[in-house]
Amino acid sequence: MAKKISVKRSPDLGDYATGKKDASKVRCALCTKAPCACPPFGTPEYFALIDKRHG
Repeated sequence: MAKKISVKRSPDLGDYATGKKDASKVRCALCTKAPCACPPFGTPEYFALIDKRHG
């Protein structure tokens, strides 16, 4: 049985890749803010945000 992999990416990734947007203006795929405002990696708040975003 194949496993389903869920990936979220920034809606600004294409603009960044084509040089239309500076990295500081790219919204985070997890918190959706630019610059990123995620809680520190590994904290309960970080994992709660992952759960919320990925459903």
